[in-house]
Amino acid sequence: MRWTTGLLTLCILFVLGGCGKNIPAIDPALLESKVSVLIISKEQISDTTKSTLQNAFLSWRDSHHIAFDWMADTAVLTDLQITALKNRPYTYIIVIGNELNRQVWPIAASLPSKKWILLDDTVSVDNPPITDKHIVWKQTEQNFMEKQWEEWVKQQQVLGKSIEWVTIGSKPIPSLWAPSEEAETISLSDAEGWFPQFQNQVRRHGPSWIAVYSPLDANSLQRVKNLKVPVVDMTAVSIELQWGNILTSILQTIESKAWVNGSLAYTSQEIQIVKP
Repeated sequence: MRWTTGLLTLCILFVLGGCGKNIPAIDPALLESKVSVLIISKEQISDTTKSTLQNAFLSWRDSHHIAFDWMADTAVLTDLQITALKNRPYTYIIVIGNELNRQVWPIAASLPSKKWILLDDTVSVDNPPITDKHIVWKQTEQNFMEKQWEEWVKQQQVLGKSIEWVTIGSKPIPSLWAPSEEAETISLSDAEGWFPQFQNQVRRHGPSWIAVYSPLDANSLQRVKNLKVPVVDMTAVSIELQWGNILTSILQTIESKAWVNGSLAYTSQEIQIVKP
């Protein structure tokens, strides 16, 4: 019995020793090259998008040795969060959301030791130019709204249809759409008491369309619609980020270290345009 017990013990030790030889030592070079990413995402991201992002980041961790932290549902960065992203050795910081990007941008500019990828998830409006070498800001291209509607406007002009325009002072109507001699067809919704005058102009001009070129609050938009003239809300154009293509591109950037800074327009593969 003692001989049997001793033989069994010896066999167990032999098996354990063999298993130990099959466990590879961690490669120090892998530890040195390991990349860490912080994701900061805005509030009210859909559950589908959250699931897509989580699956992608888990894949990055498991298959590409990229560690990650995620500050989800962030409206405003707290002092504690700012301290954390300053002190922790993140290689890349990815920020998702237009307003969040505008808030984070000054912080990013002050932290050149990290590479920042800012992702607008709605149509971009007057983003500041990016010259910092460690920041890339992905957004819709310049004159995005104009390009989405130029064919429709041309069609109305060819058909002889007249358009009454609503915009704000800082967002002029393209000159090819409303030449200077048609200035009286443009109303500025940021002017005090603008609506009564606009209402009188609509009655006087009898336009075929009312085109809203800058956002109106829900109440003002409803008042415009109540004028019983067909309304085209050009600001209702939206984008849907194609996360599969965007994240693949980011991963390629991380792995190849082929960094390109500045303000970059989304490609047609990275966004889907949704019109009303």
